[in-house]
Amino acid sequence: MVIRLRRYLTSKAILFNIQFFALCALAGILSALFSGATNKASDACLYIFHYLNYWILVYIPLFFMLIVYLLTRYFPYAGGSGLSQGYALDVFDKPELQATYSLKTMFGKVVLTIMSILSGASLGREGPTIQICSSIFASMKNISENRRKLLIRIGAGVGVATAFNAPLGGIVFAIEEYIGQSNHRINVFLLSGIGIAGYFTVLVSGNYSYMGAIGVNSLEYSWKMMVFSIASGIICGICGALYTWLMVFVSVGRNSKFCIWKKKNKILAAGIFGLLVAALGVLTGGLSFGNGAIDSSHFLNATLNTPWYFGISKALGSIFSVAGGVPGGYFSTALSIGLGIMDLVHRLIPVLPLQQLYLLGMVGFLSAITGAPITAVIMVMSIVSDTEHFVLPLILCSLIAAKIAKIFGDSVYHQQVLIYIDKEKYHGTR
Repeated sequence: MVIRLRRYLTSKAILFNIQFFALCALAGILSALFSGATNKASDACLYIFHYLNYWILVYIPLFFMLIVYLLTRYFPYAGGSGLSQGYALDVFDKPELQATYSLKTMFGKVVLTIMSILSGASLGREGPTIQICSSIFASMKNISENRRKLLIRIGAGVGVATAFNAPLGGIVFAIEEYIGQSNHRINVFLLSGIGIAGYFTVLVSGNYSYMGAIGVNSLEYSWKMMVFSIASGIICGICGALYTWLMVFVSVGRNSKFCIWKKKNKILAAGIFGLLVAALGVLTGGLSFGNGAIDSSHFLNATLNTPWYFGISKALGSIFSVAGGVPGGYFSTALSIGLGIMDLVHRLIPVLPLQQLYLLGMVGFLSAITGAPITAVIMVMSIVSDTEHFVLPLILCSLIAAKIAKIFGDSVYHQQVLIYIDKEKYHGTR
């Protein structure tokens, strides 16, 4: 009897490992394909904008209305950024958990996110990649619900790692934000998942740095730099808190007159905010469309000032897009906003290298809206090569920004979990 039990357990473990490795490979390949599709959609959006000119004021609202109709009618669990849902894993009922991380929802997330980017929404693929990868891992058969939830959380780390080509960032994000603990067994699965998925992502899309590289000689320490690290943390913390409040206002407030009206008039709201997104695009020459990663990488690597309205347009564009109800993430958009904020600081006080201020703005604003200072530092170091010599100012800025933003409430992603659960369950979320 004991021998048979051991054989059964051994065979079951082998079957689980085979499924796990296969799903890791699948997640990496699909993430790379999704990344390529969204990049093409972003390019197509700009082409359409220049071709249609002012007719974009008709195109985007109609496209927003179509997306929200499809979302409401066919894919009701594919909304949002895809990141907030992970905080509700412990309080989701079983049907909600299965629907949120089903293959149908994954398909809807892929299609609707591509459509959102094609329509000019100031959103990106990074948050949706988290839900997509988590859904792939949730499809594993014959496992307990607790193990399924762990795999979903591991899938979130895989999503971050493959979306940004940042394995270390994915590991830290999963532990700091979703898993909340670390032991040998979890670490092995997390490292294996990110390692295998990351390999297949690179195999399909190639190895690259998400936002390029900065020369080591451009990163210098001085007393001015440390003072600006503190100041940047304060500025980004306040700006991040304001951004969080606006995002929560347009997406969460169930008892507010605005959200009650929007819930009853989803298609109309999509048209109105789609028009605002279009108008913002016309005013900025298309600069407000998309998550801003390509533009931010150009400004950062070429050491160029952004247009003064860059950060403001990315912030407003993402808020209008979320208010319109179209799915998409703004994890990467936050980096562009932070970069734009510090460009304005540099215009007022041009006494420090622009690249250093850009890095501080990116890490500070991301830390402020996520409430995850460690993740913010590791992510920026992972997506901008050769920044390890600048880690101390980044840490200082990130910690201060997170502390300042925390005074005003939880992170934007954590508060947006109230879209999916009742307020009474909020205390049970991570």
